[in-house]
Amino acid sequence: MYEKKDIRTIQILQKAREFADSDLLNEDLLNQLLNANFQEASTAEKEKIIAILNSVINAKNKARLSNS
Repeated sequence: MYEKKDIRTIQILQKAREFADSDLLNEDLLNQLLNANFQEASTAEKEKIIAILNSVINAKNKARLSNS
Protein backbone atom coordinates (compact mmCIF):
# COMPACT_ATOMS: atom_id res chain seq x y z
CA MET A 1 0.00 0.00 0.00
CA TYR A 2 2.69 2.45 0.96
CA GLU A 3 5.56 3.22 -1.34
CA LYS A 4 8.94 2.84 0.33
CA LYS A 5 11.09 5.90 -0.37
CA ASP A 6 14.78 6.54 0.11
CA ILE A 7 15.28 8.97 3.00
CA ARG A 8 18.17 10.61 1.12
CA THR A 9 15.84 11.48 -1.75
CA ILE A 10 13.31 12.98 0.63
CA GLN A 11 16.00 15.07 2.34
CA ILE A 12 17.37 16.36 -0.98
CA LEU A 13 13.85 17.22 -2.17
CA GLN A 14 13.18 19.08 1.08
CA LYS A 15 16.38 21.14 0.75
CA ALA A 16 15.67 21.80 -2.93
CA ARG A 17 12.26 23.21 -1.99
CA GLU A 18 13.79 25.32 0.81
CA PHE A 19 16.32 26.84 -1.57
CA ALA A 20 13.94 26.95 -4.56
CA ASP A 21 16.30 24.81 -6.63
CA SER A 22 14.09 23.44 -9.38
CA ASP A 23 16.93 21.34 -10.81
CA LEU A 24 16.75 18.97 -7.84
CA LEU A 25 12.98 18.59 -7.63
CA ASN A 26 12.79 15.57 -9.96
CA GLU A 27 12.38 12.62 -7.59
CA ASP A 28 12.94 9.99 -10.28
CA LEU A 29 16.20 11.62 -11.35
CA LEU A 30 17.40 11.82 -7.75
CA ASN A 31 16.64 8.14 -7.19
CA GLN A 32 18.54 7.18 -10.33
CA LEU A 33 21.55 9.27 -9.30
CA LEU A 34 21.55 7.92 -5.75
CA ASN A 35 21.24 4.31 -6.93
CA ALA A 36 23.67 4.62 -9.84
CA ASN A 37 26.72 2.41 -9.86
CA PHE A 38 29.73 4.65 -10.38
CA GLN A 39 32.32 1.96 -9.62
CA GLU A 40 33.12 1.53 -13.31
CA ALA A 41 34.50 5.07 -13.58
CA SER A 42 38.15 5.58 -12.78
CA THR A 43 39.30 7.96 -10.08
CA ALA A 44 40.42 10.47 -12.71
CA GLU A 45 37.01 10.32 -14.41
CA LYS A 46 35.25 10.83 -11.08
CA GLU A 47 37.42 13.86 -10.37
CA LYS A 48 36.55 15.32 -13.79
CA ILE A 49 32.84 14.80 -13.14
CA ILE A 50 33.13 16.44 -9.73
CA ALA A 51 34.99 19.40 -11.24
CA ILE A 52 32.33 19.83 -13.94
CA LEU A 53 29.49 19.66 -11.42
CA ASN A 54 31.24 22.14 -9.14
CA SER A 55 31.76 24.58 -12.01
CA VAL A 56 28.09 24.30 -12.98
CA ILE A 57 27.03 24.96 -9.37
CA ASN A 58 29.40 27.93 -9.10
CA ALA A 59 28.15 29.39 -12.38
CA LYS A 60 24.56 28.99 -11.23
CA ASN A 61 25.35 30.70 -7.91
CA LYS A 62 27.09 33.59 -9.70
CA ALA A 63 24.11 33.97 -12.02
CA ARG A 64 21.78 34.13 -9.03
CA LEU A 65 23.95 36.74 -7.32
CA SER A 66 24.09 38.88 -10.45
CA ASN A 67 20.28 38.80 -10.71
CA SER A 68 19.85 40.00 -7.13
